[in-house]
Amino acid sequence: MTEEYKEILNEHFPDGTIEDIIAYLYKFNIHLKITRKRVRKLGDYRPPGKTQNMHRISINGDLNQYTALLVFLHELAHLLTWTKYKNKVKPHGKEWKETYGELVSIFIKNEVFPFVLKKVLEKKILNLKASFSSDTELYRTLTLYDNGKSKPVFLEEVPKKTKFMAYNGKTFIKQDKVRKRFKCFCLENHKFYLFHPLAQIKQMISETTSESNF
Repeated sequence: MTEEYKEILNEHFPDGTIEDIIAYLYKFNIHLKITRKRVRKLGDYRPPGKTQNMHRISINGDLNQYTALLVFLHELAHLLTWTKYKNKVKPHGKEWKETYGELVSIFIKNEVFPFVLKKVLEKKILNLKASFSSDTELYRTLTLYDNGKSKPVFLEEVPKKTKFMAYNGKTFIKQDKVRKRFKCFCLENHKFYLFHPLAQIKQMISETTSESNF
């Protein structure tokens, strides 16, 4: 492990975690890749294949240090579950949840997380969600540590009838809430889509003042 690689890890993970992460990388023969921002996922895990004998984990490089750690542990839990059960269990079933909770508990005990985040994780440790956006409290708490980054704008904060640009580059107009999601009209293809309230938007363009049939 080169000093340059350690410096890269130090840029993305909390203090006091690098040696543990490196130990996991060596122990389980993991190739860890820090990628550019991906809209649809924060990280992923790929098992060894015919042409690749290493486990592969990737995480987005734009995450704050605590989110990055939780995403790494999320993917590491996939690795451990796959190693034990292969494809015989559900990707985010009870086996994965138990493994993920055990990994997060190790870092809670090591006092890695700040007090507010630690308390939220302790409360949810037995039933951690597969997606942060599925847990509003945890998701909001993690955004508190986006230091040096612009504060994310969530769709739920956008007024109704406002025109906004999503991260896929398409422009929408926010409409009414349908059960747990917001209905939004796409101006490019004139179709309706349902968005999670905590979906982050790229840019608010304008507020629509006139009524419409959307």
